[in-house]
Amino acid sequence: MNRYLPQDPWDRTLSLITVALLTGFCLFIPGFYDGFGGTLAITEQFLPFGFVAIGLAIVILTGGIDLSVGAIASLAAVIMALLTKQSGVNIWLAALIAIGIGVLLGWLNGLIITRLRIEPLIATLATSFIYASLATAFAGPAPPYGFVKSFAVLGTGTIGGIIPVPLVLFAALAFAFTLLIKRTGFGRRVIMIGYNRDAAHYAGVAVPTMLRRVYALSGLMAAIAGIMLASYYDAVRPDMGNILLLTAITMVVLGGVSIFGGEGGILGVVLGVLILGILRQGMLIAGFSDMITTMLTGAILLVSIGAKNLLSDRGFGFGAVLLRLVNSPKQEVPPPKT
Repeated sequence: MNRYLPQDPWDRTLSLITVALLTGFCLFIPGFYDGFGGTLAITEQFLPFGFVAIGLAIVILTGGIDLSVGAIASLAAVIMALLTKQSGVNIWLAALIAIGIGVLLGWLNGLIITRLRIEPLIATLATSFIYASLATAFAGPAPPYGFVKSFAVLGTGTIGGIIPVPLVLFAALAFAFTLLIKRTGFGRRVIMIGYNRDAAHYAGVAVPTMLRRVYALSGLMAAIAGIMLASYYDAVRPDMGNILLLTAITMVVLGGVSIFGGEGGILGVVLGVLILGILRQGMLIAGFSDMITTMLTGAILLVSIGAKNLLSDRGFGFGAVLLRLVNSPKQEVPPPKT
């Protein structure tokens, strides 16, 4: 049976938590279980966070951070809406153009970080203000709403009346990103940069080029999340992406990705998405306020970072200290003089 479980202990623990959480809510929270299809439909509420989390995971694996994902999501959604409502562009083409712009904005983040040598925290904080301001300016006083009915399939549609379309898209992208990190040279270079950037540079890795590509992928996933939100709500707002950042970071860290970079994988992030999403929706259905669920998100972020730091073999956590003790050379006791 163990071969069907994740090999990583953290991922295995998260898998068990996911099953226990889902089972507990289905059994003890009235209204949570509404048939197989109805329960799966709950994922529509939190999967936009998951798209952002997958993109953020790759950035954090390099030891960076992207605070502009919410603004990119908003700007992409607004651009798509303007193209289709004011310029008459086909909505699916408009969505692809908006996603392409999201990739470009993410690549611009990477360019600023690598060329101007600005810390990712500061660079993406600055660009988040710029992108958010552009979204507000483009949207105007009356943001567009009311798209063609076929577009709603992306955010609320189902396959066979049971499996939500967003869940299928999320699963496909999660699988693709898992292969990217685990099975390709690109993924190995991402991990290498996060674990030791100087060593990666001396090993011949084009670190600046890699970072620009990584931030472009983050922009891609943020833009997809923005399009999904626009489809779900049948409207756009210049601040609709503001809710994405904190929860997405929590999902990434809960999924086992080290905030220092170099450790973690996409499977753990997917499990983090499911745990936090199911927990949030279950609490809301149980009658807890959104304020309580937000406070819990912050608490989970602190606990998950603390647990990973204590168990990590890097830095000064318990795991690192224990590893140093185990690997320290044993001093031989000299034989007594005769």
